[in-house]
Amino acid sequence: MTAYHHFVSVDTPDGPMPTYVAAPDAAAPHPAILVIQGMHGIASFELEVAERLAENGFVAAVPDMFHRGPAAFSNEELGQRRRGRISDPLVHMDVDATLEFLKSRPYVDPERVGIVGFCMGGRVSYLIAATNPEIRAAADFYGGGIHRGEDGPDPIELTANIRCPVIIFDGEQDEHPSPEEVRRTEAELVRHGVRHEVHIYPDVGHGFMAASGDRRRAEAVDDAWSRLLDWFQRYVAAEPVGASAPPR
Repeated sequence: MTAYHHFVSVDTPDGPMPTYVAAPDAAAPHPAILVIQGMHGIASFELEVAERLAENGFVAAVPDMFHRGPAAFSNEELGQRRRGRISDPLVHMDVDATLEFLKSRPYVDPERVGIVGFCMGGRVSYLIAATNPEIRAAADFYGGGIHRGEDGPDPIELTANIRCPVIIFDGEQDEHPSPEEVRRTEAELVRHGVRHEVHIYPDVGHGFMAASGDRRRAEAVDDAWSRLLDWFQRYVAAEPVGASAPPR
């Protein structure tokens, strides 16, 4: 059961960043998970992910990484403009600010933090796993662009720096990233000895976790949720042993 869920304001060098926080109804402190949005911004899907994580014992925070504006958009062109303003240095700024906020909360265990992202956020999850040693586990859902830098090195080039387990989910019908690109990412994880899992579902396309109607594949969604929660229970919720991140 979720104890509370609301938006808070997180300070960043570029001004306040709205961040949705959901926390469990249980004794604190809790492990925490950053939930990173897709390219269309925070929507009900990301908030539902945070709620479900809270129901399973995690504090979940969803930072609005489009807080620099425009404040809202009503069409695809404006959405692309918001996405185009995000660079990797700004990603690091916003993630760092969210982490500092979480670590300052009495209901969060600062030694147990993970990250999950969808679409654009999947790329962010991989990037942060490779650059922030505080992250204990990462999950990437159909994160396109891992092989492309955005005012910084390609995240794939940083794979050797990953010190936490990484789990990747995608569909065979996805084109960004394609299954071939996901397999190239997997090959790099293998080459550098990073503990990982990769799950590519048949008859599933990009954004399958949030799909509805005829595009929804309940079996894939249910399996991915089960694996995601198990991943975070094993590698984030487990008590740290001598270090903030588990060995590779």
